[in-house]
Amino acid sequence: MNATRVAAASLGLALATFLPARGQGEGMQEYAIVDPVLNMPAWTLTVPAGWHADGTMLPGSACDGATSPIYRVTSPDGLSGVYLLPRSDWAWGAGAASSPSCLPFQEPVSAKDFLTYQTRIEKVAFVKDLPVPELAAFRQSAGPQADIAHYLVRYSVDGHPIDEVMTASVNCHQGNIIGIGLRHSCSAFVSRLFAPSGHLKAILRTYNAMKLKLNQEWMSAWTAAMVNRTRALYQGETQRMLAQGELAQAARMQAHDAYMSSMEQGREIRNQNFNEHLYQKQHNTDNFVDYVLDCQRAYSGNYRVSGGNCPNRRTF
Repeated sequence: MNATRVAAASLGLALATFLPARGQGEGMQEYAIVDPVLNMPAWTLTVPAGWHADGTMLPGSACDGATSPIYRVTSPDGLSGVYLLPRSDWAWGAGAASSPSCLPFQEPVSAKDFLTYQTRIEKVAFVKDLPVPELAAFRQSAGPQADIAHYLVRYSVDGHPIDEVMTASVNCHQGNIIGIGLRHSCSAFVSRLFAPSGHLKAILRTYNAMKLKLNQEWMSAWTAAMVNRTRALYQGETQRMLAQGELAQAARMQAHDAYMSSMEQGREIRNQNFNEHLYQKQHNTDNFVDYVLDCQRAYSGNYRVSGGNCPNRRTF
């Protein structure tokens, strides 16, 4: 439950760097980013009227189970717009296993390094590194391991030169898994704001009028779904653990009963040996007395016949 809330908070902070949460301006319209699993709007994206918007929610990775949005907003001519790419995750340390859904990094990566990695994937030309005035505020909100970077890149679409601001937001955290050890994980969001060369500053005004808002009802439903899923995953194991506990208790009781039974048998044997020892001791004493008194005893069947000088004795 806490991990779910942390993941949602990190997601909100990261997305806030791309689209500021401002009021809807004139000539704007709302587009719902629908969660196809819960079939309800997860985020609401405010976009310029007449622009095309498309988006959905993607499931988490093996390194981070939180679901996250992707979207693409483009102008009518398709030459201007903004993308939010699928989130990238990686993890290392205790309990972290390699997975195709995670990047193979084994250490924290700065936002600039991640953008360099992304420019190679997208095959765009790096122009320059842009200032990041929001970095201090973002780190204050998201933590000291959070990082942001902006690159100006350039490429062509059907012969049209395009300028683009590529932004990366990276957030890393660590946690101690009980009985396993320390686990590290990072997530990175990348957005791409693009326009024809020479028109990027003009598109920034439109970009700043856009906003992304989380649907709290969806957040509650998704959190409940994750809790139920976790409960279902561990229910069988919990039942097996309870069954093992009952078997262990039965074995302990059986061992206890066997121990108590052995103690009772031992006590009976010890009492019998003690009584036999007392009998033998008395028998030896009686024999010694008969010897001293020169007593001659005669027996007839199970009966003893004693002479006049023979005292009574308790043993035969």
